[in-house]
Amino acid sequence: MNRYLKERPAVSVIIPAYNTEREQFLKCIESISEQSMDNFEVIVINDGSDSTHAQMIHDVCAKDSRIKVKDKENGGVSSARNAGITEAAGEYIMFVDSDDWIDRECLEDAYKTAEEYNADVVTFGYTKEYKDASVEVMVYQEDRLVYDSWKKEYDPFDMRIMGMCWMKLYRAAYVKKNHFNENLTNGEDVEFNFRIYDKVKTFVYMKEHYYHYRQNEQSAVRAFDKNTLMKYERTIYAMEQDVKNAVRKKGSLNRAYYSFIGISYLVINMNYIFTDNNGLSKSEQIHLLRKVSDMEPYRSAIKRAEKLNLPVTRKMSLIFAKYGLYYGIYIIMVIKKYMNKYRNGKEG
Repeated sequence: MNRYLKERPAVSVIIPAYNTEREQFLKCIESISEQSMDNFEVIVINDGSDSTHAQMIHDVCAKDSRIKVKDKENGGVSSARNAGITEAAGEYIMFVDSDDWIDRECLEDAYKTAEEYNADVVTFGYTKEYKDASVEVMVYQEDRLVYDSWKKEYDPFDMRIMGMCWMKLYRAAYVKKNHFNENLTNGEDVEFNFRIYDKVKTFVYMKEHYYHYRQNEQSAVRAFDKNTLMKYERTIYAMEQDVKNAVRKKGSLNRAYYSFIGISYLVINMNYIFTDNNGLSKSEQIHLLRKVSDMEPYRSAIKRAEKLNLPVTRKMSLIFAKYGLYYGIYIIMVIKKYMNKYRNGKEG
C-alpha cells in the first residue's frame, strides 16, 4: 500500500480531443509537459478524431512518457471526460480542453494549495485568449480564500467560478463517484459541478490566472443551433433535480440554479435569437425574444434579475427583460458581438 501511494500521481490531467488543430493541440500539450512539478499523468482521450488528427495526437503525445492516449468512438466531450476519469490514477483531477493551455506553475501551485488547506476543490483565475487580445477574468482580488463549514471568505457558487470544470483541481475521490451526464450537451460542466459541490467540504480560491481559455467563435457554445432551447431545457431540468436531491448545500445550489438560467437566457439571446443565421428579421427576432422571456424557467429568473449572482453587465439584459425593454437587449447583443469580433481581429 505504501509503495502504491509513493507511485501514485499527484494530479491526473484529462484532455478530451476531437479534430483539434495541430498548433493548438501542441501548445496545450507542451504547456503541460513543461510544468514545474513532475508527479502527474496526462490522459488524452481521442474522441473519434479523423485518421489525420488521430495520428497527430499520438505523434505529439509520444514525446512524453507521462502522457497516454486512449482512442474511442466519438461520443462528445462528456463521454470523453468520463473515459478519462475512469483511467485517472491521480489524487486530484484537472480538466484541460485540447485547444487551451496552462502556465508552468499551475499544477504545482494548485496541488500545494490543495494539500495545505486540505481542499476538495481549488479554483484559479483564467485569461480569455482572443486572436488579438487577452482578457484576465478577476472574480476576487484576494488570494487563497477559503469556503468551508467554518469560513465563508468567498462564494464558490458564483457562476464566474462554478460555471466551468476547467480552471479547477478536484479531489479525485469525488469525481470518481460523479461522472458527467452524457445526455447533456449545453452546460454539462456546470451540472457536473452542481453534484460535486453538494458533496465536497472545502473550497479554495487562488487569484493567479493560470488557465488560458481560447475564444473560438465556432465553438459549440457560440454556434447557432436550432435545438438550443431544447438542449438548455434538458440541462436546466437536470439541475432542478440536483437541487431537489441536494443534502448539504441546497440553498446555495438553488441560487446558483437561477443564476445559470439567467446565463442560459443570455446565451440564447446571443446565439439563437440575435444571429444572422436564424433567417429572422429584426422585428421577428424581437418577437421571439418576447416569447422566450415569457417562458418558464426564464420568466422566473428574469423576475429575480436584481438578486442573481451575476456581473452587472450580465444582469442588465435580464433587468431590461423584466421591464419589457427588449430593444435595449438587442443593442447590448450588438455591442457584445462587435467587441468579440474586434478582439478576434475581424474588424479592419
